[in-house]
Amino acid sequence: MNQSTSLLSPFASILYFFLVLKFYMGVIVTGDIISSQCKNVSTHDFQVNYDSCVSSLEANPLSKTSDIFGLAVISMELCSNNASYIQTYIDSISKDGKADPGARVCLGNCIEFYSMAFRAVQKAMKAFSGKDYVTSLVEIGAAMDSSETCKDAFTEAGVDFGLLRKQYDDFFQLTAVSLGIITNINGPLQ
Repeated sequence: MNQSTSLLSPFASILYFFLVLKFYMGVIVTGDIISSQCKNVSTHDFQVNYDSCVSSLEANPLSKTSDIFGLAVISMELCSNNASYIQTYIDSISKDGKADPGARVCLGNCIEFYSMAFRAVQKAMKAFSGKDYVTSLVEIGAAMDSSETCKDAFTEAGVDFGLLRKQYDDFFQLTAVSLGIITNINGPLQ
């Protein structure tokens, strides 16, 4: 009986170790990584809203089992989808006839700027999949700059940016989150 107990004890210990490890890995992979990444990003970029970061990432069901690399991909997909949505939104408000002529010119330019942003995010995703994190960061930065250029076009024309303020703010948040997560992969934020 002592011999079987001694054989069972190492097996039970190993089994217990793997069960505990699986439990802790599950906790780390689920909500904690989203929370920790959003906290880190919002701490290093005061313009990033922690709650917005968490809710946008958690909106994708895959985020609950993702590691940091998966969160980076999810964040870039959110940017890509949002840039595409903004182009459609701009097109619809351009055609509804409610915008004044100056705003319509700016909106026409902004469709192109968000098209550039969309293409930049696509390049970032491709670079990321090839583990070229620096290029990925540059392209996400370019996408963010494209949305900023849209906003600047309104300011320079003396036209109220209210038509796109929410869309711009949302896109800025998403790109800033992507930048933060990819930066953490490339070399953690200090």
